[in-house]
Amino acid sequence: MMSQGARRAIALLLSPLLVLPSGSALILPTTRKQCRATAVVEVVLAHYREDISWTREYATPGVCFTIYSKGDQPPVGSFPLPNVGRESHSFLHHIVHHYDTLAPWTVFSQAVRPSWGFHSGESQSGHLSDNVEFWDYLRPYPNREDSYFVFSAASHFPSGLQASRAGMLFKALRSRSKSSCPKSGADGWGEWWFDAAHPHVSARKPSMLEFYHRFVALDEKNTEQPITLAFPQGARFAASRDRIQARPRSYYVRLLHQLSHSSDPIEGFWMEAAWY
Repeated sequence: MMSQGARRAIALLLSPLLVLPSGSALILPTTRKQCRATAVVEVVLAHYREDISWTREYATPGVCFTIYSKGDQPPVGSFPLPNVGRESHSFLHHIVHHYDTLAPWTVFSQAVRPSWGFHSGESQSGHLSDNVEFWDYLRPYPNREDSYFVFSAASHFPSGLQASRAGMLFKALRSRSKSSCPKSGADGWGEWWFDAAHPHVSARKPSMLEFYHRFVALDEKNTEQPITLAFPQGARFAASRDRIQARPRSYYVRLLHQLSHSSDPIEGFWMEAAWY
């Protein structure tokens, strides 16, 4: 667990307090300009019907929450979006529409309360692995890196074989590491497994190989080349402005278009596995 002293140290690195909690949920600024006025860290949440009262715990100096809601009761101060494209549509919408005014450090997350573990079949899984805390995502440039990803799943395409990080599935196997990959290497992962009903085995079009090579890797000549991708299950990660802007806005516009046609497109699952 991060100590109170460490949390205060993070606060000292950030700008003056921007948003204060009131009542049961975080009070959001009425405009993004207010949100970004002094924030070093912007947390972008993809919301549907989740309880966002947990955001009060992270109302820290210099941290700003921007919530995009696709639910029927958007939180006060959130930005409603059409219910298409899963969480990656919300993330891409933010990047495309605020490309020139991105925060120095942006955290992207589903709006469910961050907590340890993945519980199959439960929509409220918090997707934190090992001893990682949500505070770790709010710390810009950890170890001088321009992003923070904790890889908790891996998939091979086109076979659909998958592996899971042991420290997200079993409490007894959690390590003290907060690194992107398990410190124990291959021993930190479970065995490869296969589920014919999993979306990664879907026959829906486009296939992952078609989508990845054409829209992510921009390598259309190799659309049949197999790939193995490690990714943060639950689509939570953080990236610097420079890291995001290493790609032109048009790159994200093209991706956004692919996720804008239905509420649960297969491209949403492909994008979850492709962020890095």
